[in-house]
Amino acid sequence: MRVFFSFILFFILFPAFSQTEGTSEVLKNDTVPVQEAPESLKNLLQDIIEGEVKKTKRDAEVEIDGLLIDETKTKSGRDFFDLFYRDWDPPEEARNYSILVEEKPFRMNITMVEIYINETMVFQSFLQPRAEFIENLAAESVETTQMYLLQYEQIVRDMEGEERSGTGIF
Repeated sequence: MRVFFSFILFFILFPAFSQTEGTSEVLKNDTVPVQEAPESLKNLLQDIIEGEVKKTKRDAEVEIDGLLIDETKTKSGRDFFDLFYRDWDPPEEARNYSILVEEKPFRMNITMVEIYINETMVFQSFLQPRAEFIENLAAESVETTQMYLLQYEQIVRDMEGEERSGTGIF
């Protein structure tokens, strides 16, 4: 409180230290007039902005594509995943997806295998502990998963098309 009163007293007793009209006129005359930036500088700034936008888009696209996650619990489930992994060849245009192979116990020595792409179930079947059955099931699941990814990319392209984009007016 004492500092506040001394500060007020200082400006009351010594008004010369406060800003007057003459001081503000000197400051107005002392400034440099604003000039238009040269065209080359504008182009350089535009190139830098476009480069940063492209870099940001590229960084957003850099993700782990095609991650295969194994959540099997039995030997036959592990064999199924190994065969699925061996035969898996993703479509070229497939982006931003992960595949989860999950095994759930069912009855006796039979389990249920489910395959998820980005948390959407695309394949489900019973798994028996017979090698030939596991090989056939793995081949079938690879085909089903590849078809889903191809259709998914087509659906995404259709949804982003001009006929689906509206003005937002109802």
